[in-house]
Amino acid sequence: MRVLNLPTDLLRTFVTVIEVQNFTRAADLLGRSQPAVSLQVKRLEELVGYKLIHQKGRNMQVSDKGEALAMHARQILRLNDQAVGLFDNRAGDDTLRIGLPLDYGVRELQRSLTALMKETPQTHLRVTCDLSQHLLDALIRDEIDIALALYQGGDPQFLVRYWQENPFWVGADGLSPGDFSDLPLVAHPTGCVYLQRMREALKRSRRGWEVVFSSPDIDAVQQAVRDGLGFSSLTALTLREGMRRIGEDEGLPVLEPLQIGLFYRQTRLRGSGNRVTECLIETIEKVLLSVPPAVE
Repeated sequence: MRVLNLPTDLLRTFVTVIEVQNFTRAADLLGRSQPAVSLQVKRLEELVGYKLIHQKGRNMQVSDKGEALAMHARQILRLNDQAVGLFDNRAGDDTLRIGLPLDYGVRELQRSLTALMKETPQTHLRVTCDLSQHLLDALIRDEIDIALALYQGGDPQFLVRYWQENPFWVGADGLSPGDFSDLPLVAHPTGCVYLQRMREALKRSRRGWEVVFSSPDIDAVQQAVRDGLGFSSLTALTLREGMRRIGEDEGLPVLEPLQIGLFYRQTRLRGSGNRVTECLIETIEKVLLSVPPAVE
C-alpha cells in the first residue's frame, strides 16, 4: 500500500486560508499569488480525495473532513517549525497574546509562562486570564493567538490538542447534600463547563438545584464553598483546604468528564509561539500526571 505524504507547504496554505477566511489575505500572508493559493488547496483536496473548503459567494465553510485535517495539520506544522527552529536563532519581535483559563489550573499555567519569560527574555507575551468560553470567543475574534480552555466536546475551531479530566463534587467540611431538597450550587457564571456538568447530572438524577453564588473568580468560588454556601464541582488541581470531596454514596450523581483543549492560530505561531505551546503542553501533562486517583 502506498503511503500518502502530505506536503507541509500545502498544509500551511490550507490552515492559513481557513484561519483568515479569505484566499486573497492568505496569499498576502504567505507571499504567494491568490491563484497559486487556490491551486494549492485544490491540490491538497486531490491528494486526500475530499472537499475541504466550500465557497459560496463570499462565505467560506470548512467541511467536517477539513476541520479534522486542520487539527492534525497544526500539529504537523508545529513540529516542522520546531525542527526548523533548531537552525534559526533569530529572535522574533512580535508579541504573542495568550489566554489562560480561570476555571482550570491558572496558577500552575501562569507560573510556567512566567518562568519561560525569565528564561527567554526575547519571548514577548501578553497574558489574559478569563473564563474558558470568553477565551474561545476572543480567539475567534482574533483578540488572542493561543489559548488553553475547557470546551464542550467535538472539534471546535483552532483546536490542536486536547486532554480529559474528571471533575467531582466538593463541599465544605461538615456540609451534607442530604440536608437540602434543592441543592445549592456555587459556580462560575453561565457558560461555565463545570456548571453545565452539574446541571446535566442533577437533571439526569431528577434532583432540584439553585445557584446561590456565582463569580468568574476561582478564588471566590473556592472561598464560597469553604464558607458552606453550597456545593460545586472542581478538579483535584483546584481542591483547597476546608473542602471535601463528595462521592456517590452521599447521593450526588457522577459528573461527565471535562475536555481541556490547546487552541491557536497557526498564522501567529512562529518561533516563540512554538516555545509557548510546548510550555503549556508540558504543564498540562505534568498536572494530569500529578492528580491522585479517585478513592473507591
